[in-house]
Amino acid sequence: MKDRPAVSGGIPVRQNKSWPSWPIVTEKEWEADIEPKMREVYLSRNEGISGSKATEFSQLYARYTGTAYATFMPHGTDSISAALAGTLDLDGLGEGGEVIVPNYTFVATASAVLDQRCTVAFVDVDADNFTINPAGIEEAITDRTRAIVVVHLGGHPANMEAIKQIAQRHNLKIIEDCAQAHGAESHGQKVGSLGDIGAFSFQSSKNLTSGEGGMVTTNDKESHNLVHAFMNVGRAPDGARWEYPRLGWNYRPSEYLAALLLVRLEKLEEQTDIRNQNAAYLFNELKQIEGITPPKLESWVTKHGYHLYMMKYNAGGFGEKPRSEFLSALNAEGIPCSSGYGSPLSKEGGIKRVAELYPEIIKEFPCPNTERVCAESVWLFQNILLGSRSDMDDIVEAIAKIQKAWN
Repeated sequence: MKDRPAVSGGIPVRQNKSWPSWPIVTEKEWEADIEPKMREVYLSRNEGISGSKATEFSQLYARYTGTAYATFMPHGTDSISAALAGTLDLDGLGEGGEVIVPNYTFVATASAVLDQRCTVAFVDVDADNFTINPAGIEEAITDRTRAIVVVHLGGHPANMEAIKQIAQRHNLKIIEDCAQAHGAESHGQKVGSLGDIGAFSFQSSKNLTSGEGGMVTTNDKESHNLVHAFMNVGRAPDGARWEYPRLGWNYRPSEYLAALLLVRLEKLEEQTDIRNQNAAYLFNELKQIEGITPPKLESWVTKHGYHLYMMKYNAGGFGEKPRSEFLSALNAEGIPCSSGYGSPLSKEGGIKRVAELYPEIIKEFPCPNTERVCAESVWLFQNILLGSRSDMDDIVEAIAKIQKAWN
C-alpha cells in the first residue's frame, strides 16, 4: 500500500501535515508591529489624501528596488496601465500605438495595454524560462510599435540585456511586469529597475501582499510625474490640491494597505532567500527523475522571485500517462499543484472576443513554445517553497513514487 499512489488507493506521502499558509500571520506580529501602524493611521484621521504611510512605503520600495521613484497604486493592473501612461505619455483617449506582450502571462498584462488604447501584439516565450523571447520581439516590431511589456514570469527575470539592445535599436520603451517577481534580480539588480518603468502587484497570492495593491517604479522623473498624475486626478507630485495640469484619474490607495506593507516588506528578502534555497534543493533532486524538468535558472539570474516553481512534465517518463492524471496523483499525495495557464492568452475567451470585435487591435504571432509550455507545465506555488527541508523531501518522494508506480 505504501508504494501504491494515493490516487489509486495507496497511502499519501503527506498525511496530517500542513503547508505554510499565506499570508503568514501571527498574533505577536499584529500586536507588536501591525496594530500600532494601523492605529496611527486611524487616529491621524488621514486614511487617504494627506496621509503619510503611502508616501513612506513608496520611498522605501524605491530604495528596495534601487529606483529613484515609486508610486503606490491600488492594484497591479492599475500599475501596468499607469506605467504605460507614464512612459509613453498616454492619456487613454487617443490611439496609443502597438505594444508587444508575451503570450504566456496573466490577462492583466494585455488588458492594461488595451485599457490605454494600444494594440496588443502577442509573441512567443522562451521554451526554457517562459519569459518573452527576444527573437519574437524582433519579428513583431513595426513602425507603430512603441513599447515592449516584459513579464518576469513566475519570478524569473527575462533576458533584459538582449531586450534592451532591441529596444535601443528601435527606440522602444520597456515596461517590466514584475507582478510575480518581488525581490528577483538580474546581474545583482532588482527587477523594476531594469527597464524604463516597472509595475508590481500586491494581490493576495503575491510574495508581498496586502490583499490588493500595486506599485510603479522608475528612474525617470517625467515618467514618475505622469504616473502620479494618472493616479491622483492629474495633479503634479508637489502641486496644489485644486490644480490639474494633466488629465488623470483616481487610483489613490489606502493608507491602511501601506501600513501593512511597511511591516511585510521587512520580511520579503528573508522569505525570498528561503524560496531560493528550497528551489535549489528541489532542482538537484528532481532532475534525477525521468519525465520531470525542473525550472531552469538562466546565467543572468542572481536571485529568482519564485512566485511559482514551474516544472515541465513529460509523459514518456511516467508510462505515457497524461499530465492531467499526474496532477491528480500529485495532489492526492498531499502536494498542491496546478497546470497553470491552460492556453496562450490570445486564445482565451475574453481576448478572442476582443479580437473578433476589434481585429485591428489584436495581433498574434506564431507561439509554438507557448503552446508547448501550456501543455507541459506543472506549477507549485510560492508558499510551498517556504516549507522545511522535510517538506521538500515529501515533494520529491511523491513524484518519485508516482513515476515508479507508472513504469
